[in-house]
Amino acid sequence: MDSRDVGLSGEKAAAAFLKAKGYKIVQPNFRAAGAEVDLVACIGDILCFVEVKTRKACDHGEPVAFVTPAKQRRIIRAARVFSARRPWRGHRVRFDVVSVLPGGDGPVCDHIEGAFTE
Repeated sequence: MDSRDVGLSGEKAAAAFLKAKGYKIVQPNFRAAGAEVDLVACIGDILCFVEVKTRKACDHGEPVAFVTPAKQRRIIRAARVFSARRPWRGHRVRFDVVSVLPGGDGPVCDHIEGAFTE
């Protein structure tokens, strides 16, 4: 499995994980302003922009450590475009990270709510 396939399988696992927690997936892979957000999800009146980090192992650190300040700025830029649209104006915005690692019974997801701010 190449890195693209690993990433796509991680995004699917993260989406299923969030749905099981009561989130509605609004849009996967939103692209705008030269940036991409892996998942846009909503829970209540909170619009969540979710970066999914998938790794085959933690040999080089936890997946969340790879959400660099530059990556955060790009996600924030795309989120501003998305959240300005109807019907999302007025929703609170949050930036989350879901890390996905292999586990014995399938992917193991760790959801960090409010992982970074604007």
